[in-house]
Amino acid sequence: MDLKEKLVASFMALENSGNVDLESNVHDIRSKAMSNFEANGFPTKRDEEWKYTSLNNLLKHDFTVFPEAENAVELKDVKKYFLHEIESYKIVFIDGVYSSFLSSTTHDEADICLISSALKKPKYKMVLDHYFGKAANDQASLTALNTAFSQEGAFINIPRNIVLSKPIQLLYFSTGNEKEILLQPRNLIVVGENSHVQIYERHQSLGGNTVLTNAVTEIFAHKRAIVDHYKIQNDREHASLIDNTYVKQKDNSIVSVNTFSFGGKLTRNNLEFYHEGQHIDSHLNGITIIGGKQHVDNHTLIHHQEENCESHELYKGIFDDNATGV
Repeated sequence: MDLKEKLVASFMALENSGNVDLESNVHDIRSKAMSNFEANGFPTKRDEEWKYTSLNNLLKHDFTVFPEAENAVELKDVKKYFLHEIESYKIVFIDGVYSSFLSSTTHDEADICLISSALKKPKYKMVLDHYFGKAANDQASLTALNTAFSQEGAFINIPRNIVLSKPIQLLYFSTGNEKEILLQPRNLIVVGENSHVQIYERHQSLGGNTVLTNAVTEIFAHKRAIVDHYKIQNDREHASLIDNTYVKQKDNSIVSVNTFSFGGKLTRNNLEFYHEGQHIDSHLNGITIIGGKQHVDNHTLIHHQEENCESHELYKGIFDDNATGV
């Protein structure tokens, strides 16, 4: 059984497990996404957008989709990956499972919590129905795969007129207790009118086992909102990351995505911006410093759908040995 067949079978098992609300709108979105993935499969170099990046070596692994055991780590094992000397909200995941011990969430000035919790609470139903899956492109097979399988991630909902007092850290750790693991976190970030947030995101393996992370983040920036998103990609040599970020912006909003790629076996960043108003600014910046046989691919797409909008891109790279960049 190849990986695609295993994933299709695993989704069917999840559907029949009794742990899924078959009547929810989100379930309908997941089912449609799985159909898209089943029809399209994994991207290959025959696809124009993937012609310089091959997933063949990754797809040979027998990834665990649902870890059997809940793993824990101590603060001393991960403290060095946190932002220091600055107070922040933190949402921490260990092998895809939320760690309350390492996290610091809130519902005071904003909702900074888990997407699984938000899905279960009626007061968030209107928000989730309005935003979940509305920016992500499920015609892209890896995004569709995440939509079908993701069970956990961050839910950040910032009301209007809020300058968040502290930045937010999103930290995803893999312990290496699973020989080969596939992680699929899903983040939903909604920033209201006139609000401002800074987000720091990191995916980090703690062991030497093979890890593939297929992440999806949806960001909705309303009028005059400001979003600064920093992605730190400095993982171990057996870890690969496919990061899919989709941004929808309203009038006079400013969104910056800053990507720092220093480690990992294969890193693919898919950034897709939609302008849904005028006088919008989008900033896409990246620096790549890699060596050995590492590969980093930054794929960007900005939909200039309205007048008087600007986008700015600046990517720089240093490549040693046989490292490659796109």
